[in-house]
Parts: sequence; structure tokens; C-alpha cells
Amino acid sequence: MSDTSRTQANQASHNLHIVGIGRTGAAHVEALIRTGEIEDLLAAPGACFAALLIDIGDDDIQVPDDYARSLKARLKSRSIPAERFHYASVSLPLPAPAALPKGATPPKDGAHVPRAVAKAVYSSHVNGGSGLLDGLLQGFAAHVASASAPATVLLAYGLAGGTGSGMAMAIAQQLRAQLPTSAGIVAVAQLSHSGDGDYFNSAAQYQALDALDAVLQASQSPLSGCFVVASEQSWQRLSAYTSTGLKEVRQRFKQMVTNRFVADSFMRFAASSNGEHLLRALQHAPGKCTLFDVAKLTHPGVQVLPGEAASKWDAVLQQWIGFVPQYSGLRSGFRTDHAELHVHASRDMPVAAIDAALKEVVSTHYLTASGARVLSFHNEFFDVLTAYSNVILPGLVKGDLTGYQAAKASFDKLDARARVLEQA
Repeated sequence: MSDTSRTQANQASHNLHIVGIGRTGAAHVEALIRTGEIEDLLAAPGACFAALLIDIGDDDIQVPDDYARSLKARLKSRSIPAERFHYASVSLPLPAPAALPKGATPPKDGAHVPRAVAKAVYSSHVNGGSGLLDGLLQGFAAHVASASAPATVLLAYGLAGGTGSGMAMAIAQQLRAQLPTSAGIVAVAQLSHSGDGDYFNSAAQYQALDALDAVLQASQSPLSGCFVVASEQSWQRLSAYTSTGLKEVRQRFKQMVTNRFVADSFMRFAASSNGEHLLRALQHAPGKCTLFDVAKLTHPGVQVLPGEAASKWDAVLQQWIGFVPQYSGLRSGFRTDHAELHVHASRDMPVAAIDAALKEVVSTHYLTASGARVLSFHNEFFDVLTAYSNVILPGLVKGDLTGYQAAKASFDKLDARARVLEQA
């Protein structure tokens, strides 16, 4: 963090918190805890940070737990009071088969959890304040309320899986009743990408987008905003020209790297400038969602190798800037009157040229003809071979996403029993 950012953090008047659900939620919790921004924010007098990770099964909990322990040690080394940081994680046990939806069988380890099953697991652990989840959510909300500053709670989950999308809106409702009114709840809902196998534009994603849209449109919605996170360009940028190694291992590794990169990018944005960018972006989409497209432009060792002439990047950057409309996940014809570009690149990259080309693409494809504007921000990135931009476009509804119609087609192919299990 720069000296200017540290000064802003020391004058913080806004706290950031996170609840992550399922595998994607775990990646976002890990990202916020692992990177250094959050500990700088916690150095401010009166600051606090709460993180809660909820999953079925513990495969994706162990790494965030390790980073939470590491953050506690980092805070101690800087004499930041330990009580400013609250962390909890839980692997929810499956209820008795009789408590599952009719026709459902307990999912095997690592297998897809239907949304209705996830909702049943959630319901089995809330019990009028005395259930396992009740206690964890109460502890989380109490820590958020322990500071007088306004706060934003990020509710992070994947749209295409069952665990996160099946529980997210119910947890949002429960949290809203427990949090102070000054704390907003913002959904961070990540779309699937074409490397996700059976999860890509899944039936669950269709139902999850319907559920999210219904909550946003409710007269007393628990959500104060929503980011739909697009990961397709990050996946395409990593996987292009990458074909060495054992296919199965390579696939898992690329999925992990893509999901981590996307989560890191969003959390770096959310924590920047003491939440100023996050809050400003949400002002332009009341009752709707904001697209957060992690448009990766370069990847180390792909197309241009370390040591090769820097000028070789020029054509590569222009190529991948041109791919933004193809991989953003938005239908042709979507328009908005506000856009933001948060460019991350090393000082050796042609940042001004990247910015100008992105503005041209975004203005041409997404902005209304009059009264529209593009804000751009430049951030120095630590890796000299990586450049990307967060392309932020507010004002979308579910029908603006190409992944909505594709996911509906997946849902329509299911038999009646399978459809019921994805409806929650």
C-alpha cells in the first residue's frame, strides 16, 4: 500500500467485513485475509474486521483458516489489537436423510450439492437463535456492531454451485435482522466460466440469478447492492496457449489460479481507498446489479516470455482489450450511463495506451450516447508481466447476462425431479 493509502487507512471511517459461502466464497474470504490491505485498514483507531466462512465439507476451509491464523500473527507483530479481528469457519454437517428434500440423497464428498439440499442444510442449523449457524451469525454481527463506523458486509458466493447460491439469500435475510442499520449487505455473486466443466452456465446459476433478482426487487430487500463478478476473460487469458503437463492436473491448476486471481482482484478493489471505490460504484445501480469484469490482459509466460522485447506486449494488449465485449458476459445492446476502469499494471507497461484503448472499447459497446462518463484509475501492479483492468458497469438485470439464458437452457434439460432440487 502506498503512503497515501496508508494515510487514508489511518483516517478510516468505514469498515469492511465478509461472509463467504461455499468454494467460491472461500476463495473471496481467503483473498481478503491473505492480502495486506486489510491489516493496513485494521491499523486505524476504532477499526474492526469480521470474516465468516460457511461450507458443506471442509476441503475449501483449511487454506482460509491457515491465512486467518497468519493474519492474527501479522496483527500481533504490528501491535494491532487482536480483538479487532473476528474469524470463524464452519463445515455444516448434513442433516438426517429425512430432513432433506423429497427425492434427494446425501451428496458425496466433492459432488454438486443441489440448491434445495443446501437450503435444507441451512435450515437444519438455525433454530430460533440456538442453532449452530445462529450462534456464528450472531457472533459475526456483534463484531460488526462493536465499531461505531458505518460498515459494508460482503456476501460472497458462486452462482453456479449449489451451496452458496442455495444459502446466500436466506443468510442475507438473517443477517439483516441482526446487523446495525448502518451496515449494508452487498452480494458478490460470481458467474461461472467456460473452464468450470458441468458448472458452466449450470441450472443452478439460472435459479440463483432468479433468486437474486427477486431479493433485489423486494420492497424491503436485505441487500444494499450487488456485484456480479465475471471471470471468463481471466480464464481465457490464462488458458490460451497453455497446453503442457497432465491434462487433469493442468485443468485443476488453471481453475484454482483463475478463481484466486478473480477473488484477489475484487477484494483489492473493495479494500482500496477505505471502501470509497466500492461505495461509489454501488450508487449507480439501485435495485440492480453492477458487473465487475476482471479483464485480464496479460499473463506471465503466455505469448510474451520473460526477457523478450517489451514492445511485443503492445499487440497482445490491444488484442485482449478487444476481447472485453466477447468475454464480459453481457448481451449485445446493454447500455449504461456510467463506467469505471481500474487499470493494474507495472510502471513498465504502456498504462496510458491501455487506458485509452479500454475507454474506446467501453464507450463504443456499453455507454449511452449522452450524459455518460467513464472514470479511470491507475494502480501499479507488483508483477511486471501482468496487466488487467476491472471493468465496472452498473445497472444490469438478469436478462442482460448471456449466462442467464444459457443457464436457463441447462435447467430446461433437467427432468422434473432434478429441477425441483435446484429450486430453493
